[in-house]
Amino acid sequence: MNIGITTGIPVTDQDGIFAEAIAIATQMCEVVRGQVVISSAVKALYESENRQARIDKELIRTLSPQEEQFLMQLVDYCEKSWRNPNFDVATFSSELGFSKSQLYRKLKQLTGISPNNFIREYRLHKAVGLLHDQFGNISEIALETGFNSPAYFTKCFGKKFGILPSKYAQLHIA
Repeated sequence: MNIGITTGIPVTDQDGIFAEAIAIATQMCEVVRGQVVISSAVKALYESENRQARIDKELIRTLSPQEEQFLMQLVDYCEKSWRNPNFDVATFSSELGFSKSQLYRKLKQLTGISPNNFIREYRLHKAVGLLHDQFGNISEIALETGFNSPAYFTKCFGKKFGILPSKYAQLHIA
């Protein structure tokens, strides 16, 4: 279980109280490597309130403002592109304004995984959502999530979650 903590404004243009802060904290939990992840603003608030205390870097991962910005860019672009079967590392890096090696380093530091694995895992998590929404059969979900081959989708799903997507659907969907 991961925990993401950030600050926020109670009411914004998004629906709901603290909707933007909740969205950012959720992204921190889902994307960033570390069990407890906090924003730089939370760290600053904690340290200003507790003048002698410091955040233990072994226990709590603090994102820098640059990492927070990169995280937002990353998730925003993935949300727009995850269905596209042509969404690959070359497109990913150029759209975010990085070379492939820069994207690899930044993403590896933030998430602990390579860009290829990040794209695949992002799509697989979206596939779980589609399974829960009963979007369609396994082949339709594979194609909807940007996998060109239902067989490859099934192989990746099984490797990631330890269960075939059809079996997952039988066990987890009413």
